[in-house]
Amino acid sequence: MLHGIALRYFVEVARTGSLAAASQTLHVAISAISRQIAKLEEDVGTALFERMPRGMVLTESGERLAAHARRALLEADAVLAEIATDRALGRGIVRLGCTEGFTRSFLPSVLAHHHAALPQVHFMLRAGTPAQVEHWVASGEVDLGLSFTGGDPAKVSVEYSAQASVCALLDATHPLAQQDTLTLADLAAYPIALLERGNTARQLIDACCARQGIELNPILTSNNSSALHAFAALAGAITLGSRLSLAGLTALADELTLVARPIDEPELRQRSLYVTTMRERRLSSAIQSVLKALIEAIESSGLGEAAP
Repeated sequence: MLHGIALRYFVEVARTGSLAAASQTLHVAISAISRQIAKLEEDVGTALFERMPRGMVLTESGERLAAHARRALLEADAVLAEIATDRALGRGIVRLGCTEGFTRSFLPSVLAHHHAALPQVHFMLRAGTPAQVEHWVASGEVDLGLSFTGGDPAKVSVEYSAQASVCALLDATHPLAQQDTLTLADLAAYPIALLERGNTARQLIDACCARQGIELNPILTSNNSSALHAFAALAGAITLGSRLSLAGLTALADELTLVARPIDEPELRQRSLYVTTMRERRLSSAIQSVLKALIEAIESSGLGEAAP
């Protein structure tokens, strides 16, 4: 019979890759962890790890059990959290993972409004690449993911998606800000600041420019969208991103305000925003409340229609 303690030890060894690292994290003796792993392997009748000179690597059977164990432990935690929530008037911790652009104003604004309504819910927020967000969600390191990729449907579930066109972001006093729609030729005529290659917005804009034979020569490239926003506002340049990345700036009284203008390129309207959770995971009431707040904020931001 799969024992809760053994599963927790097993998941931690799988995450860290060694008994010693798991021992440090769990504050449990290596020998105790090793005994539980051995008993677990005896119970399932097969090796769960390959013992390597520098650590332990999951076997194919171990990978299957790890996916089940992570989900089972998270669901157990969710049930316990719900019980604690009922007893402590809804107290809980919600962990969010997102790509960096959402950390400037949108998510702080959503979480601040949620805190005002339900102060008993606490948050943890981390930012990374789309691949990192997918990994965090799939492994249970975060409860909700927010990025421009939906991820592997075998690992994550899309709770909500919406069209999130790539727009030109520029200061309200910029000459192009008076136009309702811009073209790539418009962008090429002014200083522009772009994210490094590899970002979804950069990939789409590069493909559109290549097709039309238009070359954009950014005066600044960065992997940090907040830096690009500030530079565009201060230098009178243009940058690219989602309208959602500007949401919440008024509440922050940010002096470096930008406006979003659509670009007349159908391909740039094909990008979508996704809110994801671990596949088949039970969500606590606290997570559900934050998910609801996220969806409401996205829908009120002016993005495209919700995707099916």
